[in-house]
Amino acid sequence: MPESNPARFLVIDDHEAILAGTVPALQGAYPQAAIATAKDMRAAQQELARHLPDLVIVDLSLPESSAGTASAEVGMRLIDSLISSEQAPNIMVLSTNVKPLVRLKPVINAYGGGFVALDKSAPIEEMLHSVEIALRGSTHLPPELRKRPEFDRKWLTVLKLKYQKGFSDRAIAKEMGISDRTVRNYWVRIQDSLGIHESPDLDLRVQIRIAARRAGLISLE
Repeated sequence: MPESNPARFLVIDDHEAILAGTVPALQGAYPQAAIATAKDMRAAQQELARHLPDLVIVDLSLPESSAGTASAEVGMRLIDSLISSEQAPNIMVLSTNVKPLVRLKPVINAYGGGFVALDKSAPIEEMLHSVEIALRGSTHLPPELRKRPEFDRKWLTVLKLKYQKGFSDRAIAKEMGISDRTVRNYWVRIQDSLGIHESPDLDLRVQIRIAARRAGLISLE
């Protein structure tokens, strides 16, 4: 970036070792940049309220507060709120597991800001290249996300209510305000999208849960 318009970065990660590697790398590539850090969602939200960064670099696994436990669900909530905000900041997800982002693919594809996802194990050079892509306002997802089918948000709600809250199909229908038949149709579509074939020796709903967790559609917790 031109020195007359220095970049502003916000790096969100609860691991000191990652911050100790990412921040110096950014300082070396963007010596005029202002770089803020946050270790949990609340601290990140406070930083975002003070200054709108040119790029938010965020881990998926984050604690909600300094006393909380890191969870991918917290990181997903933060990213979803960033995507939904009017400011539309450029976003780079730097995480050991980017699979849960498949749940946000439809909104990522329609997002007005730059969006890049990268594994933490990638070399520094690749990380900095991804930073450039995001700052340009471009979108780049790793192959494991690009090849995964997009799931309707209603299907994801069915999975969450079933496997994370233990709802029955009837309770799911009531919660979502739809018919029992519609819930059954959603299960068929989910099954087809995950490529699951019925077998007399296997419990279908258990197989759906296993496949959905592997695909990052529901939390492993």
